[in-house]
Amino acid sequence: MTTAPVHRDYIATLCHIRDGFLQRYDSEHLNAIDNTDAIRKATVWRVTAAATINERTWLQVLVDDVAIHSEELGTA
Repeated sequence: MTTAPVHRDYIATLCHIRDGFLQRYDSEHLNAIDNTDAIRKATVWRVTAAATINERTWLQVLVDDVAIHSEELGTA
């Protein structure tokens, strides 16, 4: 009998700088089998979610409130 891979919960967030701090302004919960899968899913999600970026923005992928990936997307 084979066992199904264990999935973990991740959060993909779009963040920007407000009052000197990186703050979330959009997010999506993801379920993935590993960090690579979560980053791939977050990248697909951000294509739509960040379509109208007109300011300096970051995509972050979090697991257990720790960022495993951070990517700058747009600059103003």
